[in-house]
Amino acid sequence: MNIALIGYGGMGQALEKAALLRGHTISAIIDKSAAEATVKTLSAATLAGTDVAIDFSSADQVADSVRACVAAGIPLVVGTTGWYDRMDEVKGLVGNKIGFLWSSNFSIGVHMYFRVVEAAARLADKVDEYDVWGHEIHHAGKADSPSGTAKSLEKILLDNISRKKTVVEDKLDRKRKETEIHFSSVRGGPVNFGHTIGFDSAADRILITHEARSREGYALGAVKAAEWLIGKRGFYGMDEYTRDAFGDA
Repeated sequence: MNIALIGYGGMGQALEKAALLRGHTISAIIDKSAAEATVKTLSAATLAGTDVAIDFSSADQVADSVRACVAAGIPLVVGTTGWYDRMDEVKGLVGNKIGFLWSSNFSIGVHMYFRVVEAAARLADKVDEYDVWGHEIHHAGKADSPSGTAKSLEKILLDNISRKKTVVEDKLDRKRKETEIHFSSVRGGPVNFGHTIGFDSAADRILITHEARSREGYALGAVKAAEWLIGKRGFYGMDEYTRDAFGDA
């Protein structure tokens, strides 16, 4: 298939490699500043000859990407984070006009990790001797904090541990409440992607960690999701894709 890349930073470059390895063609690289861009400005016209677009640009670009893809009649995969406060607006733009799939993280390994953490959280819900906390680290160039993946993990924990009601992401200058989960973030280094959930008791501690070695896993997952999205209409998350990929596992 012909893929348009919206944004050509580190993830855009990794997407290009992953797509080419799977036999696809890059029909356009759309980026206002990258020297390698084939197009500087996104529009329906610049998406001509494209089967699907993948957006890893910036949060303020997402709504415009949706509008352009709707006008061109092509599906859109979005891996950009930080736009979730505009979720209802984007859903309205998508409607049933095109296929749209978003995720805070496209790594297949991370979605396996989500399922492991969910199962552990359900166990912890039944054993109140175990407290829970989270920590994530990303590279120094990441634009948002905490990560979208951390946000997804926070939701998993809150949905499955009834005694926990809220998450604190900021520095704590007070005693943490029993109903709170503290989730910390660190930014540093050129290629850091890691998340850890701790289940902590006086007797022992269980750590569940996912660490990525490169952007390759994220890029491959996004390309596979784009393949899955072809021919579909509506608003999807990665859960719909992984249900097909993982089945009942």
